[in-house]
Amino acid sequence: MPAGRKRAAALRPSRRSSGVDVQRLTYMANQIARNFAAQGEAAAIEQTAQHLRDFWDPRMKAALLAADRSALNPIAAAALARIGAAA
Repeated sequence: MPAGRKRAAALRPSRRSSGVDVQRLTYMANQIARNFAAQGEAAAIEQTAQHLRDFWDPRMKAALLAADRSALNPIAAAALARIGAAA
């Protein structure tokens, strides 16, 4: 890659927060929420929150808690709010 392109790439805003790809975390949280959605909203929120507590690295949870949550589906957003309230 030419030097000019490298500099331009370095100046572009990153999707990463603390080395974690927030866009990917959002996608993953939405997938988890969709998997639990058939259990009903209340159970899905609790199961999604429990999954995030049990299996996600603290850096992953912190990055998603600090990021814009507008791309999260309602179940994932509520689960994340539950985790944030408990922290």
